[in-house]
Amino acid sequence: METVNLAPVPIWRCVSQDCKAWIRVEMASSNTPGCPICLGNMIRGIKHLPKLIHKHKSVRKG
Repeated sequence: METVNLAPVPIWRCVSQDCKAWIRVEMASSNTPGCPICLGNMIRGIKHLPKLIHKHKSVRKG
């Protein structure tokens, strides 16, 4: 069984109690995004999540 390392990650979360939407701050398209599901306001928060692994393909020259 693999152990998952969690880290505190800044997020935007919807203020509506009926909506469960949230997004990582680093993935948001603006400084104060609107909720993509209910179009309500979002506030900053913290969630303990696995770290993102940024994979990218190397460009071959030649």
